[in-house]
Amino acid sequence: MLKLSMLQAAPAFLIGVIIFILIIGFYLLGHRIRLKGQQNNPDKNTADLGAINGTLLGLLGLLLAFTFGMSSSRFDARRQVIIEEANDIGTVVLRADIYPDSIRQLLRSNLKKYVEARIAYYKAGMNLTKIVEAASETDSISKQVWAIVADYAKKDNLTTKTSEMIPALNAMIDITTTRRAAGEATIPDSIMYFLFILCCSSAFLLGYDNKKKIDWIVVMGLAIMLSATVFTIIDLDRPKTGLNSMDKPNEKIIELRKMFK
Repeated sequence: MLKLSMLQAAPAFLIGVIIFILIIGFYLLGHRIRLKGQQNNPDKNTADLGAINGTLLGLLGLLLAFTFGMSSSRFDARRQVIIEEANDIGTVVLRADIYPDSIRQLLRSNLKKYVEARIAYYKAGMNLTKIVEAASETDSISKQVWAIVADYAKKDNLTTKTSEMIPALNAMIDITTTRRAAGEATIPDSIMYFLFILCCSSAFLLGYDNKKKIDWIVVMGLAIMLSATVFTIIDLDRPKTGLNSMDKPNEKIIELRKMFK
């Protein structure tokens, strides 16, 4: 059974807020340590960290761009898979019309249930129990449809119907595996944790390198931009929840209900 890690189960907005607080906290911590060091050793000449901060911020920018690109490409791949699945199901529904009425009605009845199961799969969101139930129902119905088509193929002397339906049905079944794999392919937790550590480390060193009074506009701006970027990356990586959902592509599968009226 599919299990979510602690990071994947946590809401994206909550993670964004935590990163925002941590960035401000580490900046203040770095600045306080710098001031305390100067008070204890006023004659000590502390090295300038400009070069180190520049390198660290460059690395942070590179990692942000890398993770954003990963989440964006995966988001687009999931959208394409859902649209492709809608097309595959629609093709099977249309090709069911080439069968005799008795077989046709049986196929359309099962395919209608199949469409509802795929809609339920998306509406399950992050509820693992409902996801498993919908996936199990999808698999059960697809086996029934395959059995009907395979049984008719053994009795039919002409191969026209079989040659038209079998490839389409096979594509409809295979795309469910592709869609599930695309949904489970998220950014590895290790990369996200490294990104969080890099954000906090950069904030700490920037605060430590600040020899003057804290400019809260700069600090808040830094915290807001970094936490907003992290939130967007996570939100794109979780298309079933958050602002960037798959509602629009999934409407293509919902529209398949019209084919049974």
